[in-house]
Amino acid sequence: MEEIENPIEDYASYFKELHARNVSAYFEDLVKRSQIDEQLNIQTISELRELEKDHSQGSSSRKKWRIIKFLLIGGGLALVALAILQQGVYLVGIVPVLAGVWFLINRVNPQIKSLNDKIAELVGVVKLKSDEAWLQMAPLNQLHSWDVAQKLFQETIPDIEFDRYLTGERLNDLQNNFGLSPNFTDGRSMLLAHSGAFKQNPFAVARYKHHWIGSCAYSGFIVIYWTESERDADGDWIEVQKSQTLTATIHKPFPEYVDRTTLLYGHEAAPNLSFSRGPSKLSGLDDKMMTTWRKGHAIKQVERKARKDVRTGDGQLTMMSNREFEALFKAIDRDHEIEFRLMFSPLAQQEMVKLLNDRDVGYGDNFAFHKEGMVNFIETQHLAHVRLDGDPKMYATLECAQARKFFNEFHAELFKSLYFAFAPLWTVPLYRDKRSNPRAGNQSVAQSSSHWEHEAMCNSIGENTFKHPESITQNILKTNATLNADGTSSVDIMAYGYKGIPQVEIVTMLGGDGNYHAVPVPWTEYVPVSRQSKMLVAEIKNPSVDSLEETDFEREKISAASFQSRGIDLKNIYSRNGLIAVLVQ
Repeated sequence: MEEIENPIEDYASYFKELHARNVSAYFEDLVKRSQIDEQLNIQTISELRELEKDHSQGSSSRKKWRIIKFLLIGGGLALVALAILQQGVYLVGIVPVLAGVWFLINRVNPQIKSLNDKIAELVGVVKLKSDEAWLQMAPLNQLHSWDVAQKLFQETIPDIEFDRYLTGERLNDLQNNFGLSPNFTDGRSMLLAHSGAFKQNPFAVARYKHHWIGSCAYSGFIVIYWTESERDADGDWIEVQKSQTLTATIHKPFPEYVDRTTLLYGHEAAPNLSFSRGPSKLSGLDDKMMTTWRKGHAIKQVERKARKDVRTGDGQLTMMSNREFEALFKAIDRDHEIEFRLMFSPLAQQEMVKLLNDRDVGYGDNFAFHKEGMVNFIETQHLAHVRLDGDPKMYATLECAQARKFFNEFHAELFKSLYFAFAPLWTVPLYRDKRSNPRAGNQSVAQSSSHWEHEAMCNSIGENTFKHPESITQNILKTNATLNADGTSSVDIMAYGYKGIPQVEIVTMLGGDGNYHAVPVPWTEYVPVSRQSKMLVAEIKNPSVDSLEETDFEREKISAASFQSRGIDLKNIYSRNGLIAVLVQ
């Protein structure tokens, strides 16, 4: 089975196990190709763990002897001080002090010195044994590539084709043929982007930093004092001292930043329909009396909206026959009822309800679904917390058994996360149809990287490299590229941040003494600052044969030839997701 018809059942009964087998087979093939001696590595790791255990025990023993030394010195000084101050019988304390000094010199200090020597020796031996293990694993560590997750996902679900990196052609397809707004990235900077096509329908998984101007509350206070005349219990007038803390709060503009992850999917179905929905608190609840009442209340809300649309003529909403779907999915802002019903057929409604109520197989109802014409946006809570960059360095380790465990577990989690990001789309049969005009989305052989990938490269290098010296906030990195004759791209980078200027605002407040008082409130004014930088980007050339023969590292060296021809120092080449870059300014 390769076709996805029932996302929940298909994952549990087929794709989960199939992917686990594919991942395991891939790793074992890497081990075979690397020609490492796994048994020798097991022996080396066993010896290393024993040495580390000896080191830990030595450190623990040394700590105990150091505590004894501290107690002997502290106790001895206390006894000597007591004997000097009190004299008399306390002079007998001199005897244990002398005994303690003897024990310290002849037993404690030699023991600590011996342990110091042993631990220093063990540190060196552990380092040598660790280096030996790393050397044994080097051939395997070098075989990992940036795109292994995409390859494995595609092997499990062949209908999905991943790009090595997000190309300008793929991005233009989403924008020109499906209507993705070029303004989608306004106020955003791409942290990473994976792209491809499902049955030739384009998609992109985008993780980006979103920036907007919010508001921050600042407070200041003063304490005021005054005297009042009051009668005491005897009826006499007395002066009473009183105080009050006056606290003033003001709100000022404040730059906000948050990382978000969104799956964008282009499909020709229901091209005039737009709607949005968010996670429902009703999804996945047991069928108890309170749950039934709450669902009934949610259905009535949809019915009221439908009656209002009929009465006012401002909308087209009509209730679906599947009332549970209406209560859980609750896309009451839909603006084309005919296309909505075409998209969410009775089968699609049934599968969507299963997905929303699922609490065992996937992640349940933790996603927002937004549709604008032919572009769909899925934002899930689980995908936001999964590592997506694919950096091969994360697989590197000195222990083969540990590498195997991490590799299998990482790709199992990543596959599940991506699968259930697509699942809301796959519940809709129309969205599983092939593209009617596949040629329009074909990728050319020579594919230039998109500005999304350039931004991701900059953020991977680190925003501190590009930000203005006076910036005290996070930065939004934006790029603009020019394609060179040799196939490289000259990329202009603008880093946008804010410097902070301390300010004080005086707020006048009425105090309990009947007078107005000036309360100073310190706050920070955020003033935009920017800085421009440049870098050169090149696509990593594909190997002339299968990657069995050439590693990513070797292909990076081949692709860097265009940099060398420009006389650029290659010490600081940055590599990421099929691209290499070097700063030139």
